[in-house]
Amino acid sequence: MRGSEPLQTQACEDRDFSEWHGGCPWCAVWVVRVDGMQVQALLDQLRAAIQPWLLPRYERQPHVTVAYRGLMVDAQPLHACPQATFGTTQLGADIAAFQAAELAPFSLMLQGVGSFSTVPYLAVSANARLQQAHDAVAASEPFPGWRYVPHLTLGHYACQMPMHRVLQPLQACIAEALGLPVPVDALWLARYRTSDIAGALHFEGRFDLRTQTYHAEPGALIVL
Repeated sequence: MRGSEPLQTQACEDRDFSEWHGGCPWCAVWVVRVDGMQVQALLDQLRAAIQPWLLPRYERQPHVTVAYRGLMVDAQPLHACPQATFGTTQLGADIAAFQAAELAPFSLMLQGVGSFSTVPYLAVSANARLQQAHDAVAASEPFPGWRYVPHLTLGHYACQMPMHRVLQPLQACIAEALGLPVPVDALWLARYRTSDIAGALHFEGRFDLRTQTYHAEPGALIVL
């Protein structure tokens, strides 16, 4: 009997996945923004260690996804998209859900590295309040066995290779940064262009954990 094959990375394509979004220009997601020079320096170091195996471009700001919210309803009739599911009604429901959960400010701990088949990541230690925020607004599990894994994505794989070859250099870089704390006083609604798998996030607004109120950012597409 043969032993199990080693886990492999999966090569990604930097292209417009129009078969997914059907012409909807934006997708919505709740995130925790992870700012600071120390975190950025660590991310740069980790990416440099495995850059030959990543797609050249990854422009998203450092963040931890709280919950994917789906394709956004667009106010422009020319961009009407029947697949869109997230608009003012859903935003209002999310805000009410966060308020009902009575979420308070908390801290995340950056600790360790890991990898999905398509992306390597900087890991986030288990946190009850982050899990509570996720559970408040996330849809049911997309497939059996799925679970929420908080993380900061480092990029997209450009090739198929044994996953342990990627994790070894990442683990060598991470030892000195174990336990790096990230204070969280707001949850941010962000959107990204569906045509760009590596493009920047655009911030719609923030749910302030101290005041339990939502504040739209200038230029937000969804305003209550």
